[in-house]
Amino acid sequence: MGRLYAFVAFFSVSRGSESRRGVLAGIAFALSILMLLTGVMVALPAEQAEADSLELGPDGYFSTLSAGATPVASNGWANTRRIEFGKQGTSGTYAGAEVSGGYKTLGYGGNTGIASVMADFSTVAQGSYAASGTTSVAADEVLLFAEDVVTPGVQFEIPRYFSSTWGCTNNSGPSCNVFDWAGIGSSYQSQLAITSTANNSIDGYGTKTDIVDYNYSPIEVSQLRTAPIEGVCTESPADGCLNATAPILSDSNFQYSAFPLSSGDLAKYLDHTTGNDHQSDPNLSCPSENCANETEGYWLRTANYTMIVGYFVFDVERTGHPDGGATNESENGLRPAVRVRLDNLLLSANGMNQTQVLSSSDSLRLTFVDGAAGSLSNASAVAVKSRLTLSGSHGLQDGFGFKLVDPAEPTKVVASGLSASGVVDVSELPGVVSGKAYDVYWWGQENGSADTGWSNRATEPQMTSLTFTIPSYGIELTGRSDGALTAYRIGEYRDEVFDQTGALKSVMLNTPSGLGTVLKDTAESAGGGDVDADNPVGWVASRWLGYPTDPLSDDVTSAFSPYAGSLQVFAQELAKDTGGLGASAGSLPAGTFSTLRTETLTVSGPGLYLIVDSTQSSGGSLPIIVGSKVFNEALEDVVEDGMVDFADAGVKGKPRLGQAVLKTSVTDVSKRVVNDAGLDGFDVGSEVEFEIALRVPDLSGLSGVTYDAYEFKVEDTAAPGLTLPAASGVKVLVDVPSPDTDVTNTSGLSIGVSGQILTVNGLKAVFAEDSGGHVANMATIPVGSLMRIRYAAVLNTGASFSAPGGGGLDPNENTVTLTRSTSDGDTESRTASANAYAFKVDLVKVDKDDTSTALGGAKFEVSRGGQALKFTKVSAGVYRLDASGGTEVVTHTDGMLTLLGVEARELSFRETQAPSGYFTVSDFMVEVVPVWNADASEVTVASYRTGGTNLAYVSQDGRSVTVADPSKSLTNLPYTGGVGILLLLIIGGVFLVFAVRPYYLSHRAEATANILI
Repeated sequence: MGRLYAFVAFFSVSRGSESRRGVLAGIAFALSILMLLTGVMVALPAEQAEADSLELGPDGYFSTLSAGATPVASNGWANTRRIEFGKQGTSGTYAGAEVSGGYKTLGYGGNTGIASVMADFSTVAQGSYAASGTTSVAADEVLLFAEDVVTPGVQFEIPRYFSSTWGCTNNSGPSCNVFDWAGIGSSYQSQLAITSTANNSIDGYGTKTDIVDYNYSPIEVSQLRTAPIEGVCTESPADGCLNATAPILSDSNFQYSAFPLSSGDLAKYLDHTTGNDHQSDPNLSCPSENCANETEGYWLRTANYTMIVGYFVFDVERTGHPDGGATNESENGLRPAVRVRLDNLLLSANGMNQTQVLSSSDSLRLTFVDGAAGSLSNASAVAVKSRLTLSGSHGLQDGFGFKLVDPAEPTKVVASGLSASGVVDVSELPGVVSGKAYDVYWWGQENGSADTGWSNRATEPQMTSLTFTIPSYGIELTGRSDGALTAYRIGEYRDEVFDQTGALKSVMLNTPSGLGTVLKDTAESAGGGDVDADNPVGWVASRWLGYPTDPLSDDVTSAFSPYAGSLQVFAQELAKDTGGLGASAGSLPAGTFSTLRTETLTVSGPGLYLIVDSTQSSGGSLPIIVGSKVFNEALEDVVEDGMVDFADAGVKGKPRLGQAVLKTSVTDVSKRVVNDAGLDGFDVGSEVEFEIALRVPDLSGLSGVTYDAYEFKVEDTAAPGLTLPAASGVKVLVDVPSPDTDVTNTSGLSIGVSGQILTVNGLKAVFAEDSGGHVANMATIPVGSLMRIRYAAVLNTGASFSAPGGGGLDPNENTVTLTRSTSDGDTESRTASANAYAFKVDLVKVDKDDTSTALGGAKFEVSRGGQALKFTKVSAGVYRLDASGGTEVVTHTDGMLTLLGVEARELSFRETQAPSGYFTVSDFMVEVVPVWNADASEVTVASYRTGGTNLAYVSQDGRSVTVADPSKSLTNLPYTGGVGILLLLIIGGVFLVFAVRPYYLSHRAEATANILI
């Protein structure tokens, strides 16, 4: 119906009177409004959020912890998820201290404080003096503990303030170990208590000491529970806490938002129940056993023991073992714990991108509803296939946060994220299943920061139920392997652009969150320099992935090389430790490729993938890097469920998306052309550089074969169109002790060239030796080391030429044969081939007005890149590229012109002389476009591309380019240019004179009549 309306509107303004146009335009406008209203009604969300209740749904992390859980005690400090909370750095922090903004969960919901828990600190304290209360955690609350000390050194108490104000009975020391006290008419807080409280207190030196208002954002402070803490000494300062028989513990008199842990907390939450003062505990230590802010450790809040007559309280040294310290020492700082309420927690998610995808190094960021931010107005959420569109007005600056929840698992967030525009491709969200209904929550959001505090602010969320249609992404693999294949996503697609046919035109490749460091470091270890730290996978793709650039990048064949090439080195380095690449994005079990076959490995979404074979070390595939196809919604019902590739995939070797060939890691022998960077073939007379690759074999199973009898020989046979070099032009290289180590002159190795055959005998001398009467591997050349034989052949005048349009693909093939000994004393052979291509171009000169009339005798000059090419005449109308030839080529009497032996690059034609009775055509371009197979080893089809004038076009059968000369007639004047245009202007001027004269005479008569009247 929409197309009909568009047609009616177009028609109504195309013909008829003004009034008719107005009426029809009105009708079209009304119909358009009706259509718009229909679209609006379809776009409304299926369910609006309840206005009278605030439903936040699961938070993504804490809601999945069981009640009463103690995550650190059960999993260890190092394995507990890091949470970004509070400020980071020194900006605006307490006393300018360096803070990391990192916290970890100790306890979750429903942990009540315990009056007395024994913590065995051995030589530090004995018996009941080590007992302490523990911190309680409310039902909808978590206990977080900072990963480092957040203050400079502070004293447990301030001696001068204490002694000058209160004095101290029972001893003559400077202070006693009291945490806080509320006496009749007076009150007292220790320095540690003042630092922990949230009341902007002033210490005895007149310094503001409140870390809470310094170190946390307002939204974070609003979520902290301010309450008394358990297990402290609240005796009067005059008495202190020096009970010699049992601790006197109680809840604090004052309320605290941030506080030190107790020694009981070390046992309950950090699993420290045994150990002495000389044994480090990684659950207690500072990072790398080095506390921030030049502190030696951190205070605990218990104050109840006496080792000797003294004034000691518990602390933890930086190495992670409990100890005791005098209250007036200032080497320790506060490593705070906080109790965070979860009643307004909307989301806990990856700190980098707000997703639920987390690797071992990722931190969580918390998003809280801020009542002051209000709620979304005019909110809607629309699902169109895999696209989610969120809208609503709000005053927060970073866009829309969202999360998807499966109603069948109401405590679990399936996927989440943040979108500045509100448009989300759900197919890129791991875990979302096509056709399944989800509760979708969305809200306005403002992100926290290192300077202001990490937690995000959010409006009240909206919620509706939506169902998505998710396209299925997969990589089609062909080959043979006994191993299991596992895919890891190392690149994300963004900003896809499609051409007019729906094919992919361009796509941005971004580095996934959390992989930046590992990809950058790996790219540098593979030989990359100045790797982009912000987007290392984009840097790799632009240089090594095999997509030709202008000018050509350094390593465009890397994507196809079975051994060498920077991309393969990069892939192998990544495959050594996939733990840092996150979870698997898809896999195929062992045995899938037990025979040569093609199978699809389903992956989690669009992007660039590393595919690793579990049996690489024993003959499986080398790691592969390949991109998925891209989903074009407009073609969903037309082409492969909407999955599209680049329009020129395979052209000049441009890798195909979603398709790869397994590369066996223990190939017997392989061969490639290595100097065709643009993958456009060669001119006749050019050098073609070949590389034969072999692996050093494992000779451990050949104990019955003597060194003299052992054979390892290479014989290379070239096609007649290739002239082999002299033996001195052949190099043998190995990759140890360094890449490209030249071993050509190894004693026992010989190279011979005879006609079309190149032979390398005695290769065994490079890697094998006589050991106890049998052949064995040298220790200096390990099994599996790469050996390469390189040489350059010349494409001669006897070369075969490939023709576009089905005219015949005829490569110049080189075949190498490896002959080697087997364990039974016999020999076996393995072969591999490489193809060198040169192309031919066929033109047909015809009459524009009668294309059946062939035109002979047309003369052309051909150039490439601004340089004229020279040709030698082979026969009438047939020319071969030749640097010693001439620059003019002429069509045969049948109109044909054939150029032989050219690269598949753009050729410029200039017609210097047209046949008698015809005008010359404008300059035009002809290019041969070869399309390569998946591993760029063979051209599968070639075609023509033309430009410059519509008088040069590809013939209907695609086998030639038709060039149509216009005859010298008035009809063809617009095609001619030059003198032809001048003639047209002269004739046109004559017609103009005759046309203007009657108008002028009529106008003059009318003017005269008006004067007479």
